[in-house]
Amino acid sequence: MNLINFSYIAYLTQTYNTMKKITLLLIICLTFSFSAKAQLFSDDFEDQDISDWTLLDEDGDGFNFKAYDPSIAQNGLNNYMSSESWDPTAGALFPNNYVISPAIDVTDNIDLELNYLVGGADPSFYAEVYTVYVSTGNTIADFMNPAITVSFNENIGNDPNAAGLFVNRVLDLSALDGATTIYIAFRHHDVSDQFIINFDDVSVSGQLLSVDEFALNNLFIGCKDRVITISNIQGDANYRVLSITGQDVLNGNTRLESQNIDVSNLASGIYIVEVTDANSNAQKRKKIIVQ
Repeated sequence: MNLINFSYIAYLTQTYNTMKKITLLLIICLTFSFSAKAQLFSDDFEDQDISDWTLLDEDGDGFNFKAYDPSIAQNGLNNYMSSESWDPTAGALFPNNYVISPAIDVTDNIDLELNYLVGGADPSFYAEVYTVYVSTGNTIADFMNPAITVSFNENIGNDPNAAGLFVNRVLDLSALDGATTIYIAFRHHDVSDQFIINFDDVSVSGQLLSVDEFALNNLFIGCKDRVITISNIQGDANYRVLSITGQDVLNGNTRLESQNIDVSNLASGIYIVEVTDANSNAQKRKKIIVQ
């Protein structure tokens, strides 16, 4: 790895710090003007403390996520959460590090959404790979279970805007609508000999259920032996079965309190069941696995 251009990084960080304040003000204005969503969780790491997050050093090298002290390389202008793939004392690292958020209460909220900033510390060595998982459980097995998890993976080296700066990422969590508790996990992995990946301004937002949506929230949606069951239906409801890419593969209407849907003709995989109240248009979605 070449010598790090600390002066350039400090300059970029000053720029980021100013833009962060401006962006935050814009977000606040837009939130009040256009959105009914409420913030359910946030952490900007300005307290330099991630003790409420769970750290897992799965590669066992002793290096893990930390509340990074930017005075080491970025002049102490702001704070964030970081993980290394190269260290000045140890050299190249092969991280498989997880950091898991505390429990986030999302009871009676829909249209869930995750926002965060991510970037590489060095503009010449920023091809860091990470995956973010959001799940109703907080173990590695839970995060690897697509039936209860939404995830996103990228190499930020493919985004030139992340070269020494932060970029914003938004993850749609509506597949988890109906959950009461969720957890966020950031995983730094499948990379070596770059430098540091940074995360900042992690937040989850949602919209409180309306009266009609509360009724739909009592729905049970499950799948067993290639039969999807929807129960606790109140009145007239439309239903759809969607592929993971959003393609409509089955649909229908029911007035029954409990409706069984035969999916024996569908290929094994992950699907989304969407139920809509025919009168109010309130919706509930759930991810299921057809085996």
